[in-house]
Amino acid sequence: MGNLKAHVLYECEIKALTLKLEKREVDMTFILENGRANYILFENLTGMLTGLSQNSQGGKADLKSADGAQYEVKSYPDVEVYPELKYDLFHTAASSTFGPNNKGPIIKKMLAEGDYQSALDICKQAGFDHTDFFVYTNTAKFKPSTPFRFTIVPKHKVLELLDLRDPRLISRRSILGLCTDVVRLC
Repeated sequence: MGNLKAHVLYECEIKALTLKLEKREVDMTFILENGRANYILFENLTGMLTGLSQNSQGGKADLKSADGAQYEVKSYPDVEVYPELKYDLFHTAASSTFGPNNKGPIIKKMLAEGDYQSALDICKQAGFDHTDFFVYTNTAKFKPSTPFRFTIVPKHKVLELLDLRDPRLISRRSILGLCTDVVRLC
């Protein structure tokens, strides 16, 4: 993992996002609050701050290290901005396992029938088995008034912490509870 450490909460203050045009600059900070718009931006920022690179090989994970370790980036709503319990569980499995996506209805049916293990097996095949580490960022519903934060969790620990009712979900409280230190990156 290089200089990165698991179970550390990394932080970086973000003041603004500016688009520099030929004759003027445009404040685009509002884009940071839009999940569709900010996902790639924060994924790339994480790579730049940590030395991880985009997984240009078409691999299943978002980022990779020089030694080939695969990192999947997932986001949660920041606990300071969204402290309510309803924001605790968030998606950590591959997107193909949710909602109307290919495997979503199958998993929903399995869970309704009480077949957690089969649902977990599908989640493993769809993504968990292709990932070495998860990078959890506080960028879901991101507010620029809070620092950009992320932590890295090894896959084996993620599998231990999956929700016992739905293996596609994980607890923000459990992830952040692992953090032993805070490191400011910028």
